[in-house]
Amino acid sequence: MCIPQAIEQFCNYFRDQIRVIDAISIDPVRAQGTDQESHQIRFYKKALLITRIDTLAGIRYPKERYPEMNRRNHERFINFLDEHGIWPEGNLVSLPFLEESLRKANVTNGRLFEYVSTKYESSFEDGSFNIDFTEIDVEATELIKLGTTAREEKAIRENKHFELLYRYRNYLVHEARVPGNAMEVTDDERPYYHGY
Repeated sequence: MCIPQAIEQFCNYFRDQIRVIDAISIDPVRAQGTDQESHQIRFYKKALLITRIDTLAGIRYPKERYPEMNRRNHERFINFLDEHGIWPEGNLVSLPFLEESLRKANVTNGRLFEYVSTKYESSFEDGSFNIDFTEIDVEATELIKLGTTAREEKAIRENKHFELLYRYRNYLVHEARVPGNAMEVTDDERPYYHGY
């Protein structure tokens, strides 16, 4: 088999995996009586998709060529998404998460916190309920300019969408649950923030 055919076979394998995951559906008769009949199927699909990303990241950064990443799944996962993913929003920083992180770290003085809290509060002030993340979240490079301490810069890095996805991945894979108390009340596939 020549190299282009082998590459195509490899790609087709993963394309087929995605199609199979997408085709998973619930048997309402067998699930009758459970309290999470349709919600759990979303969980299983997410967990399976995340394992596909992990698999591809492991293939992209093999131990032989990247020994420093051998036991660093976090780095592999983030690097893979950043280098090979088609997710420009991955470098956005979640302002609601950043605001909470800054408060927990007691970093409530300075330009960064003022900017984050003002933008966060103004996004929900009119009683908005579902706000598209692109209306609120900001590029990390913009926020770094406002930070003046190592703790602020660390909080910015830790709340990039790539990082949040990795934390989400850990809940799915290691705890077999979806984190938080948020409700998946719509079939909209774009992420959004709830206002309460």
